Amino acid sequence: MTATSATASTKKDGNVHLGEYLFSRIKQLGIDNILGVPGDFNLHLLDYIYRVPDLNWVGCCNELNAAYAADGYGRVKHLPGVLVTTYGVGELSALNGVSGAFAEQAPLLHIVGTTGRPIQEESWLVHHVLPKENSLQEPDHLVYQGMSEKVRCCSAFLNDKETAAAEIDRVLTTICQKSLPGYLFIPVDMTWQPLDAARLDSKLDYSVKNEDPKLENEIVDSILSEIYASKNATVFADVLTARHRATDLVRELAKKTNFPNYTSPLGKGILNENEDRFVGVYNGQLSLEGVAKSIEASDCVLFTGPLLSDSNTGGFSHNLKDENTIYLSPDYVKVKGKLYEGVHFFPVLKKVVEQLDVEKISAESKTAAMPTISPPPVIDSPLPISQTFLVDSMSKMMRPDDLLIVETGTFQFACSDVKFNTNNSLLTQIFYSCIGFTLPATLGAALAKREDAAAKNDKGRVILVEGDGSAQMTIQELGTMVRQGLNPIIFLLNNDGYSIERAIHGPEQSYNDICPKWKWTKLLEAFGGTEGVDSFSTTVKTREELEALIGDEKFMNSDKAQLVEVIMDVNDYPWRLNEQIKLMGGKNMKVFAEYQKKNP
Repeated sequence: MTATSATASTKKDGNVHLGEYLFSRIKQLGIDNILGVPGDFNLHLLDYIYRVPDLNWVGCCNELNAAYAADGYGRVKHLPGVLVTTYGVGELSALNGVSGAFAEQAPLLHIVGTTGRPIQEESWLVHHVLPKENSLQEPDHLVYQGMSEKVRCCSAFLNDKETAAAEIDRVLTTICQKSLPGYLFIPVDMTWQPLDAARLDSKLDYSVKNEDPKLENEIVDSILSEIYASKNATVFADVLTARHRATDLVRELAKKTNFPNYTSPLGKGILNENEDRFVGVYNGQLSLEGVAKSIEASDCVLFTGPLLSDSNTGGFSHNLKDENTIYLSPDYVKVKGKLYEGVHFFPVLKKVVEQLDVEKISAESKTAAMPTISPPPVIDSPLPISQTFLVDSMSKMMRPDDLLIVETGTFQFACSDVKFNTNNSLLTQIFYSCIGFTLPATLGAALAKREDAAAKNDKGRVILVEGDGSAQMTIQELGTMVRQGLNPIIFLLNNDGYSIERAIHGPEQSYNDICPKWKWTKLLEAFGGTEGVDSFSTTVKTREELEALIGDEKFMNSDKAQLVEVIMDVNDYPWRLNEQIKLMGGKNMKVFAEYQKKNP
C-alpha cells in the first residue's frame, strides 16, 4: 500500500484508491455522514472517509444500532443511509436492521470489510470465519454474503479493480432507484487499489425510467381519462410515495385537482394536514368516524405508494373497490382493475401532474363537500397523563417542519390522531415493528435533519416518543447523540414494561416485565452529557407539569438533547390498539379454526 498522509487525496496519474472513490461517490450523492462500527477488516477502508472533505464518521455502540440509525437517516434524507461493518460478526449483527429497511423500503448501503483476497483464496481459518461442520474441509470465506441475499436489492463483491468502479456506481444507483438496501463487500487489500478517477467527473443518474415509453403514455392517458370522468375523486397517499421521492408530486396533484385527500398511518404527513382539503388518516375500520365512509364512497381513488400491511390497513379492513381505485406503486400501476406489472409509478405520476387539465375535471369532484370527521374517542386512565392527553400534548408540540418519531409500542397506535402542522412528517416502523428501532433511528434522522437545516432551511425539530421497554434495548445511542451535538426531544413513556405486549396477551405475566426502576433522567449524564450544558432531563407525572413544559419556550427551542420521563399507567392503551387487537384476534382465531378443521 502506498503511504500517504491520513487526510491527503490519493488521486495520482488519473487514478484514485478504491476507498476514496467509494466515499467520494457517496459524498456526491449529498450524504454527509457515515455510520458504523470499526473492525480490523474495515479499518483501512475507514481511513478514506477522512480524505473526502466534509464527510463525517459517526461511530455507533453496536452494529444493530448502526443499521437502525442508517435506516432512520435514509428515511429522512431519501438517499442511502450508509453503514460500515466488519466481516461476519459485524455484518450479521446488523442484519435485522437491514431487514427492517428492506421491509419498509428505506434506502441503505451496507459496506462490509472482508478478509483479504489471498487469505480467501488460501482459505485461512482466521478469526470471524465460519468453519465447516467437518473440520477437515476448508472454510468458505464468502458464506456470509449469502445470508443477506433476501434483504437486499443488489450487491457487489469488489475483488477486481478493473470492474470495481462500475460496480460501486451500479449498486449506489440501484439503491437510490429502488429505495432498498444494497451491499458492497470489500476485501481489505482492495481498498487501496487504483481506479479511474475520471469517472468521478460524471455524477450518477438515479432517475427512474420505465422501459416502454409508449405503454407509459397509454397508462397516463388512461388515468387522466378516469380523473376527468369521475364525480367524486380523492387522493390517498401512502408511505412509499415518500420513500420514492414523490411527496412534492402528490402534493401538487392534490392542490391542482382540489380533491379531498387522505394519508395512511405510515404515510401521515405526506399531505399537509392543515390544508383545507385534507380529510384524515385512512386506516380501514380503525379510522376516525367519517374518514372510511367518505373515501370508500369515492369513484376514483388516486392511491399513491401503497404498503398494504396489517397495521397500515386497519387489520386488512381497507374497503377500496378495485373498480374505483388507481394504484400507483413502485412495482406496478393498476388502473381500476387493469394491472400493468413492472411499471414504476414515479414517471407516470409526474406526467399525470404535468398533463392534467383542470378545466376537464368535473365540478362535482373539484367542489365535493368535505365530510364531518369525529374526534378520537377519549380513553380514561387511572393516572393523570393518559394516551389521549399525550395525543393532545403532541398536537400542541408540533411546529412546521418537525419530524415525529414513534417507537413500536402503544403510542404508535395513537399517533395517527396527533394534529400535524405544515411539512410535519412521521417516522415509525409499524410494518416490520422491531422494538428498539427508533432510538438509534432518531440518531440517523437527527443527523439527516441537521444536514437539511443548512441545505434546505429546514428548522424542524426531531421529537421521539419512546417506550421504556423499547429504550432498554438500544439506549446506548444516547451517548452518540450527545457526542454528535444533536438535540432531539425524547419523551420516554414509563409504563412499567412491554405494555403493547400486555395489550395483546398476558397482561399479568412476568415475561412482559422489564428491568425495574431505571433512573431514566440520569441516563443522558451517564452516557456523557452534562446537565444544563448539552443535555436536559426531567420527569412529568401530572398534566400541569407536561403542559408547563410544552409552554416553556426554552424547552421548545433548546439546542440540547432533552429527555422527558412521562409517568403513565401500565394498562393504558390507545383506542385504536384495542380495536386492532379485537379485529385481528378474531380474524386469527377464525383462520386457526379453519386450518385445524382441515388439518386435524
